[in-house]
Amino acid sequence: MSRHPAPDELLLDYAAGALPDGPALAVALHVALDPQSQRTVDRLNAIGGALIEREPALDLDDSALEEVLARLDEVPVEPRRAAAARRNPAFAWAPAPLVPHLRPGMDWRRVMGKFDEIRLDLPGDFHRVSLLRLESGRGLPEHKHDGYEYTVVLQGGYTDDTGNYGVGDFAVGPGDHRHEPIADPGDPCIALIVVENPIVLTGPWGRWLNPLVSRGWI
Repeated sequence: MSRHPAPDELLLDYAAGALPDGPALAVALHVALDPQSQRTVDRLNAIGGALIEREPALDLDDSALEEVLARLDEVPVEPRRAAAARRNPAFAWAPAPLVPHLRPGMDWRRVMGKFDEIRLDLPGDFHRVSLLRLESGRGLPEHKHDGYEYTVVLQGGYTDDTGNYGVGDFAVGPGDHRHEPIADPGDPCIALIVVENPIVLTGPWGRWLNPLVSRGWI
């Protein structure tokens, strides 16, 4: 079970197909790596199907959401079989939902001399969706966010002032709170990062680099 699961409200939006492609991919990877979240999504799908069969369309207010979540343990589900997918050996760590997005010839590029990035192209979604790789002991530049950030760890782990995150852990935020994630000892930390708006660097070089970040050049 993940130490940092995705919020129930986000899992509900994912199960309902209400998320844009970027956040949906982040949640799909979390669900693929966290059995408890997988069971929650399966039960939400089962409840949703039962509601559609039995009742007219409903608007789920807060009380209805709480009732649906309270019913999760009552719904039995069969384990979902993972679909077979062709894998590039260079991305052996990639969970199945990520494999279709890893095109032939795709490779890491070094950014600001600190970390490696692979930018994913999800047509029709305004989010910036990237795979980031940090070597052990290396950190991302100190920054904050204007809008939502979704992070799911795929290999290794990292630590910032909100806690320690390992494989399958999910983080939302932290908004305008500054943080500086640092990769844990061991394997490089690889994570999928989905941001609503460009990050805002808060370190000494932010004044010069933020215009480049906002244009997507770095």
